[in-house]
Amino acid sequence: MRSLLNFLLRFRTLILFLVLEAVALVMISTSHNYHQTVFYGISRNISGFVAKRLERGTYYFRLRQVNDELVRENTILKREIVSLSSARQEGITAVTDSVNGVNYTYLNARVISNSVNKQKNFITLDKGTRHGVALGMGVASPSGVVGVVVGVSRNYSVVMSLLNTDFRLSASIARNDYFGSLAWDGSNYRYARLSEIPHHVMVNEGDTIVTSGFSAIFPAGLMAGTLTGEQKRGGDFVSLKVMLSVDFKKLTNVYVIGNLTREEREKLEEEVVQ
Repeated sequence: MRSLLNFLLRFRTLILFLVLEAVALVMISTSHNYHQTVFYGISRNISGFVAKRLERGTYYFRLRQVNDELVRENTILKREIVSLSSARQEGITAVTDSVNGVNYTYLNARVISNSVNKQKNFITLDKGTRHGVALGMGVASPSGVVGVVVGVSRNYSVVMSLLNTDFRLSASIARNDYFGSLAWDGSNYRYARLSEIPHHVMVNEGDTIVTSGFSAIFPAGLMAGTLTGEQKRGGDFVSLKVMLSVDFKKLTNVYVIGNLTREEREKLEEEVVQ
């Protein structure tokens, strides 16, 4: 209390000046319309500036929540698209079952561990068996293909990343449907190579590379990358350099993709091969 009194006594002249100045400003602003308008205009500008800065700060801290909400909405939209695609069409015979003919399901998950600087990179997700994740499921982000589930527990799952030298993806050139094998060579995490493309196929820089749909893991048409224009020729085929659509260093949210008819398909193919 004594310190406060000492402070007030020490700066009494300045404090008195500020009080009188404030009173004068209030009297001026309330006595004339012009001054009142100017005063209110300044007040609105100051309050608007402060409110805008506060809103930006609040939005920044809500970005993670907003991102999670967008991922959930995208998952719902993907499910609806699949449902609409599998709806009955006139002239086509359909069999109604418990899943209404839907081939793929989508489950949103968050990346909790990731690596890009090894030869064999893996990703850990916050979803496991109790959420419906199983071995062999495909994983993609809104940007494109990410990898395949190779390990799963009750609450977590491990994904073999596309940035793994053991990973092979059946991919095709969207413009002409020629397909090959997309694989990472272990060097730059932003690029992979599409091999087994015949020499006679005309390709252009910027051509889109998508999943071929030939495997039972990924549906056809998922984004994988774009051609850079660099080619390596050898034998009857050409190898094309592909810039991956997914930036694995920024990977935060993904979709786990389940093929509801995968077991039936794989069983049939094994029986025929044998």
